[in-house]
Amino acid sequence: MAARRIAKSAVDWTAFAERVPANQRDFFRAFKAKSESIVNRVHQYPESLPKLDFSFYKARLANAAVAEQFEKQYQNVSVPFPKDKNNLLQEVDTQEKKAEADSKAFVGVLQGQIKEARMMLDKLGSIPPPDQMTHEMYAYYFPDKSLDPVSKPTFWPHIPMLQPGHKDHEYIK
Repeated sequence: MAARRIAKSAVDWTAFAERVPANQRDFFRAFKAKSESIVNRVHQYPESLPKLDFSFYKARLANAAVAEQFEKQYQNVSVPFPKDKNNLLQEVDTQEKKAEADSKAFVGVLQGQIKEARMMLDKLGSIPPPDQMTHEMYAYYFPDKSLDPVSKPTFWPHIPMLQPGHKDHEYIK
């Protein structure tokens, strides 16, 4: 009986160990050892109560009614398995499902960011190296950053902060 109850809640230690950070390996080993000692203590006892020969006791005792009374009480013995009164298991399952859904949503967002980053890397890979790029190529690839004396003239030293109309221009003197 005890073995079946524990088998239902068995832990996949290899999967658990893969998720443990390197700095907490010692704590994990201690936790695993403690858990295994508890399981071993449970397994040292038999699943069910041992069968007793009450006829032997009835023959040996002067008062057989005492043996019959013990036999009835022994047959009625039941060790109750602890119950989850506060429904903590259901609450943990609910939290696990919510965390799994949140994780899937987060992974989806990250996959989108990875896709955007790959597209950006592909664009950057198509740009010629800086030593081979001309001013016209720079203006083509980076129109917002290039110097265009016709449509947006700038003053020397052509630093954006020092140009008139920049938000910080009046504070720099």
